[in-house]
Amino acid sequence: MTTIYDIAQLSGISKSTVSRVVSGNGYVSEAKRKRILKAMHDLDYVPNQTAKNLRRQHSNTLGFLVSDYFPLVGEFMNVFVQAAHAKGYNVNLYFTQNKQGEREALDLLATKMLDGIFLMTRINSWSVIESYQAFGPIATWHRVNLPDIYSAYLDHYPVYTMILNRLLAHGYTHIGHVFSSNRDANTQARVRALQDFGHANPGLKLSWQKHFTHQTQAGQNAAKAWLQERIPPQAVICYSDHVAAEFIATLREGGKRVPQDCLVIGTDNSQVAKLVGFPTVDLCFRQQAQNSFNYLFNQLRNAELPVQSLHPKWVDWGPFPQVKN
Repeated sequence: MTTIYDIAQLSGISKSTVSRVVSGNGYVSEAKRKRILKAMHDLDYVPNQTAKNLRRQHSNTLGFLVSDYFPLVGEFMNVFVQAAHAKGYNVNLYFTQNKQGEREALDLLATKMLDGIFLMTRINSWSVIESYQAFGPIATWHRVNLPDIYSAYLDHYPVYTMILNRLLAHGYTHIGHVFSSNRDANTQARVRALQDFGHANPGLKLSWQKHFTHQTQAGQNAAKAWLQERIPPQAVICYSDHVAAEFIATLREGGKRVPQDCLVIGTDNSQVAKLVGFPTVDLCFRQQAQNSFNYLFNQLRNAELPVQSLHPKWVDWGPFPQVKN
């Protein structure tokens, strides 16, 4: 039977360091962790009798990793969990707020305590995350082009172009934008769409842009900036429905009328858009959640659950007035 001594010998790393990786406790450098995980995989190492049993018949447990809570997490996870339960799987939620915490959750793949993992958000580099794929399937809704990680992403370039075209058709020529972090691939796609749209329509005012790393108070802070403008944008596109709702609430607190003084558009088609009542775009996150589970299930059970096509669509939960010239 393979032991941590064998892993230490094959990897050339001390037994105590191997033990920290296996237990998930204590710091191990990225380079050493990769070598240890590779040795575990090469030796088909399983740490205990429980894990041996899981290896034969699966733990029937998936990990759902997210670094922080934001409103869409709840709706996305609800679809994912329901899909998992329908196939006899449990889902464990892990709030991974730093690189070590995320690695410790990923280590549960190596120790056979999780069958597969879904990444709602990620902190470590994709090269680090990809090294764990040898121990079980990994899926994400991030846009990533890696052969061993499934991405249920939706291309936001045509979606953002669709929103801009609709605004232009309704007479809006001064359009603001609330984006998430530039690190986010979806934000990068939206920014490219905005730049190309601006080049094709040079008479438009599109330069009002705000970027936020976190959703907390992003809508509020963006709206405060809008209120300080002498000539603010006629319409503002927000990167999530929650941010849009917060933007609207802050404008109204400032004595402004929505959508008369500013049309605010979200991009999720979440419950908050329906409750508050503003236009949004269905970005198919429900289908993304279902597709992500289907991929994990197919990999684990050699099954062929279908992958649904993603077709974004406009949803008018609130008025979309025409600009009067």
